[in-house]
Amino acid sequence: MKRRFNQSFGKGVDTTRRWNLPLALGVIYLLQSVVGMQVKGAAHEIATPEYQFDFPRDYGSHPDFKIEWWYVTGHLKSEGDRRFGYQATFFRLAADSGISREGNPPLPLDIHLAHMALLDLKTKKFYHQERLQQSPWMAFAKEGDMELKNGNWKLRRITDSERPDFELQGSILADISMKMQLSASKPITLFGDNGYSRKGSDPSAASYYMTFTRLQTTGSIRLNGKSLKVRGWSWMDHEVSSSQLAPQQVGWDWLSIRLNDGRDIMAYRMRTTKKEADPFSTFAWVDANGDASHQRLLDDMWKVKRLWTSPRTKNTYPVEVELKIPDPDSDNVFQAHIVPLYDGQEMLGHLSRIEYWEGACDVLDSKGTNIGEAYMELAGYGDESDLSALKR
Repeated sequence: MKRRFNQSFGKGVDTTRRWNLPLALGVIYLLQSVVGMQVKGAAHEIATPEYQFDFPRDYGSHPDFKIEWWYVTGHLKSEGDRRFGYQATFFRLAADSGISREGNPPLPLDIHLAHMALLDLKTKKFYHQERLQQSPWMAFAKEGDMELKNGNWKLRRITDSERPDFELQGSILADISMKMQLSASKPITLFGDNGYSRKGSDPSAASYYMTFTRLQTTGSIRLNGKSLKVRGWSWMDHEVSSSQLAPQQVGWDWLSIRLNDGRDIMAYRMRTTKKEADPFSTFAWVDANGDASHQRLLDDMWKVKRLWTSPRTKNTYPVEVELKIPDPDSDNVFQAHIVPLYDGQEMLGHLSRIEYWEGACDVLDSKGTNIGEAYMELAGYGDESDLSALKR
């Protein structure tokens, strides 16, 4: 069956059936089961260490790969230091199918999934919405440069330099609209081996991983009829892949940190069926020039301090953790306590049935002093599920 669809749901929409799938898996499973199309990893390119990055080309879409995403998270303040956390995510998933019209060649119909979220710390409210589009008129990810659209949600590059500017436009149902400019204060960081990021023992379990760790952010949020000017900092990830998980992996914990001293940290912990960190779990320090230094992330470097159980899904997430890693600028061990601004930052996908925790956090030292800000993603904490769609 070949069909187009575009739908949107957000908070307050009830659902009687849920599939607890990790984020990227849910997109692929949805494509196969709901749309009725096939996604075949063998038909798509695989990330390799020989790839030569070329910008602005690699800011844009890579249609020869099965899945890619552009992820923006950030901390914002309005006048009076009212705090917000936000997330904007655009997914593109290739479909090995299309629509024939009047004898013309089939049109490729990529699936475009998007998530938008806003935490208002003053009111302790977490707003979120999911959109799923297949119509090329409603959603697209352009090649050659960053220009993304899902309905009236948009993300695009607006200046041409080593430290470019981006424009983000979004909304959440009738409650919220926002428009922001994101200006890079560091050059792009290529995580892994010059952008080739291994996620498992199989060399094909890898992605191209590009990040702007510090984007100075200014703009406005319209919240329940009131317009607020905001400022702050954002983090933008862009990953391209056709195969992410190894057979023994069941989910992941991901963390981005901006320290007050100007340094940044990225860490991901790939979890195995034995509830251990996979040997390809990694953390990286990012210096002032955007250069990253990597090390393996061990289990004793990532300690869970507190759990939270969602009243909606009954999923239990490790929302508070302690990170202990070597500090490359000293002989000391860097210690950080990651504390969520609000526990209930769970994304509920009423279309994709994807459930995961993505939240704004404070970063504290051993004395409880604030030393930075973070965003943490916790995926795969629902019921045990089949991950074969993400494995070759």
